[in-house]
Amino acid sequence: MKKPDVIKQVAECSGLTQGQVNLAIKALVKVIQDNLIKGETVSLSGLGSFKSKDRKARQGRNPKTGTIVPVPAGKKVSFKPTTTLRKLIQK
Repeated sequence: MKKPDVIKQVAECSGLTQGQVNLAIKALVKVIQDNLIKGETVSLSGLGSFKSKDRKARQGRNPKTGTIVPVPAGKKVSFKPTTTLRKLIQK
């Protein structure tokens, strides 16, 4: 499912226009991004939690040549679904 499909379905469920839903989704994504950049956890009831985590530097391997290459330290985003969402998906 792509963003236009999500916008259309949310508009149908909420009674809002597709333009309003699009602005709301853009705002939601920006808020999540801004808080992850700050290092904060973003929790959405019924969905899950987004969290940024530090990743250590390590050595990787080029699959084509087999040479060892350094992979620098960085950050990654993790998502942990709520128990409710996990149970819904298992059905």
